[in-house]
Amino acid sequence: MKEYTTIANIETVAEIVIEKSRFIASAVHVDSVEEAVEFVNGKRKQYFDATHNCYAYAVGDRVKFSDDGEPQGTAGMPIYECIKNNGLDRLCVVVTRYFGGIKLGAGGLVRAYSGSCAEVLKQCEKLAMTDCTRAEVVIEYSLLKPLRKALLPYAHEESVEYGDKVCIVFLFPTASLTTISDIVSQTTLGKGKFAAKEQILSPFSVG
Repeated sequence: MKEYTTIANIETVAEIVIEKSRFIASAVHVDSVEEAVEFVNGKRKQYFDATHNCYAYAVGDRVKFSDDGEPQGTAGMPIYECIKNNGLDRLCVVVTRYFGGIKLGAGGLVRAYSGSCAEVLKQCEKLAMTDCTRAEVVIEYSLLKPLRKALLPYAHEESVEYGDKVCIVFLFPTASLTTISDIVSQTTLGKGKFAAKEQILSPFSVG
C-alpha cells in the first residue's frame, strides 16, 4: 500500500486581501476526482458573483488545475505547486478572487494564489495515512491488563468483547507486525491467540 499525507475531512477556509482584491481559499479532503469536481462546482455556486474561482486537486496520479480566466499559469499551477510542495494528496483547493480594481501583474498573481493556498493549508489538520494492520488477540481475563500496557506504545485498541475469554481488536503499523506478534507471545507466555485480519491505510499516531 502506498502511504500518503492528506488533510482532515473537514472544509477549511482562509482569506487574505492583496491590493483590495479578496482571495478566499477553501480546502477539503477528497477520495476521488468526482468528489473534487463536486467541491469545485459547489464553490462556483457559493461564490457565483466572484471574478475567478481557480482550483487544483490531486487524487493519486490524477491531477488537474484551472486558471478560470486569470492569465495562463498564474493561478491553477501555483495552487497545485503549493499542494505538491506540502507533500499532500487526496485534496482539492479552490481560491476565489473578488477583484479589487488594482491589477497585480503575473508575478503578483502567482504570489497571491500560492500564498492563499499556503495559508489555508497551514490551517488544515494533516493526516499521515499509514499502512496498518487490524488484528485480534484472544486471551484469558488475567492477561488483559498486562497486554494492554505492553501494546499501548505501539497499537490503538479499537474494541473489546467479553465472553469465555477476552477478544481485543487493535490497529498498528504493518511495519510493526513482528514486534506486535512478539509482544503478544511474550506477554501471554504463548497463550494468546493472535490473528491479523486485514491491511488498510489509516491515520496513525501513538504517544
